[in-house]
Amino acid sequence: MRGSSANPSKPQKLGRKPGWMAAVAAGFCLMNGGCALTWDEVTSREFRVKNLFKKADPPLVVLENSTDGDKRAKALASLKEPFANGGTAEEQTKVLEVLANAAMTDPKALVRLRAIETLGKFKDERAVESLKEAYYRAGTFSPEIATNIKCQSMTALAKHGDFRGLDLIVKVLREPATVGSELEKQNKMDEKIVAARALGSFSQSQSTETLLNVLKVETDVALRNASRESLEKITGKELATDYAAWEEILHDSDAFKKAPNKNFVSDLGRKVGLSK
Repeated sequence: MRGSSANPSKPQKLGRKPGWMAAVAAGFCLMNGGCALTWDEVTSREFRVKNLFKKADPPLVVLENSTDGDKRAKALASLKEPFANGGTAEEQTKVLEVLANAAMTDPKALVRLRAIETLGKFKDERAVESLKEAYYRAGTFSPEIATNIKCQSMTALAKHGDFRGLDLIVKVLREPATVGSELEKQNKMDEKIVAARALGSFSQSQSTETLLNVLKVETDVALRNASRESLEKITGKELATDYAAWEEILHDSDAFKKAPNKNFVSDLGRKVGLSK
């Protein structure tokens, strides 16, 4: 009679673990140095070894034909500004439209975040309005995800550096305290902290006065520190998180001249020949 158990005298054949081909492929990439794939891509369920030898589609082709969120996010992150790379005006407009649509309307949060991040790297002034609109349209997601998108939008506006993005960031930082749940309060505070950091990229008086107002009316330590750091970045001066001290150097030219320079140690070293 045949037993249902395997013969113990015969060694069992070990089955290949799922993903063994991914491990082999990863090793192949490392040895040959010709793969631009990440480990996440190699271990993806959609990974095929044959894809190692297949030329990747251009980002715009992926964005036109794929509904896969991960692929679209990667394509958006890899887009380059045509004007900065010898492209035409038509190509510039096309890429900006693709990024704007993704940043404002895509149903997947990761796709929006990557589009917003890429828009922040573009120098075209048309990117500013798209980034501002992306902020306002983040409400289609849950509160926490919406906060991430809003914060990314302000960070991108700061990276872009166009003064047209200043009004939105100032508006966020000047909003009154949120009345609601602890989560709602924390989400709004996270936004304000990012806004305070973002203003460090703008040297306009509107920026410094808004940051100064934070030191005057806000009590949150993280928000106050972020505002002080941005004031230091804008002015090159180094002071404590103190409203009166900052108010004096921002409004009194003599006090500004006397205030310690943030780089005073290296400045002193250069004067006495200790550094080059």
